[in-house]
Amino acid sequence: MERVAGWFYDGRRFREGTVGWEEDLILEVRPGRARNPLATGLIIPGLWNAHTHLGDAVVTQELTGTLEELVAPPHGLKHRILAKAKDDAIIGAMRRAMATMLRTGTTGFSDFREGGLKGLKLLYAAVAAMPLQGVALGRPMALEYDAREVSAILRASDGIAVSAYVDWPEDAIQKLAAHVRREKKMFAIHCSERIREDIDKVLDLSPAFLIHMVHATDADLTRCADAAVPIVLCPRSNAFFGMTPDIPRMILSGVRLLLGTDNAMINVPSMLREIEFAYRVARMNGGATARAIFEMALRGRRLADPDRSGAIRVGERADLVVFDLPGGSSGFASLMRASASDVSLVVAGGRMWPAESAGIPKSKRRRRS
Repeated sequence: MERVAGWFYDGRRFREGTVGWEEDLILEVRPGRARNPLATGLIIPGLWNAHTHLGDAVVTQELTGTLEELVAPPHGLKHRILAKAKDDAIIGAMRRAMATMLRTGTTGFSDFREGGLKGLKLLYAAVAAMPLQGVALGRPMALEYDAREVSAILRASDGIAVSAYVDWPEDAIQKLAAHVRREKKMFAIHCSERIREDIDKVLDLSPAFLIHMVHATDADLTRCADAAVPIVLCPRSNAFFGMTPDIPRMILSGVRLLLGTDNAMINVPSMLREIEFAYRVARMNGGATARAIFEMALRGRRLADPDRSGAIRVGERADLVVFDLPGGSSGFASLMRASASDVSLVVAGGRMWPAESAGIPKSKRRRRS
């Protein structure tokens, strides 16, 4: 069994002790520090990036223009570049983005994958060598409903995720969402990012979660809370286009909030950067606790498995991050200032990533006890 020691997150607070795992499961969580652990410090579950567009990482030029000009389908800059890019270039770019996630403590992600069935295949090729968990959400090639195309995408994915309701012909998006529901797969959608959209029409699609909602009213947020539909916030992406979410207002509404990094061409997919920025943005509107922001970066784990907790517990998947940071009552505040250089060890599905960069001696990398 491999072990780390220090201050671990138990779902409410940080407690001093030892966490042990074997293969891909946590088998030991106990008080007291083990002798000769692989790493010592502040221990959290792996972070989850709840909204990514990893294919965008292939776009490397400096970006200018509006939200519509850069990302809106079908003629936004990213869609034009993705249409022309070679498969190997897209796979390589996504793989680099995934490596960044792992190095900065993210062990799972939910990706909105453009490009129809082929786009999904490129995502799977990129993640094949990585110990990341991924929720892959495809989308049709065009803003139209084709039953055969949708069936093929659903067979190859966890569901379908699309751009805004206002981008689609109303009849087409309703048929698309109904098809996804029949197959009992996940349907997700951007909402109220550029403009406020009709929340009743969006919720009638039975989405698993919404993205952004920066232009939502208090009533819109209450409707989402009552419908138990979570919202994924992407503050750095919104700020790039001159907007910021009112995080304290959203928390007060009772809606469940998650965090994501959005377009890889705009933001490095580091949840540590997203956590820090979200914490600062929340202060602009009265503030949110460090614990509240941190937990937003864990909740995406339930997109992959609704029964998973946001805590380090026996029986959970062995996704762990150890930081060289103060623990105890300072743990949450420490994470708001954490950077990649503070990461001592990342364990994803029981695998250390990579052992060499964690400074773990070869004699310990395969140690069993």
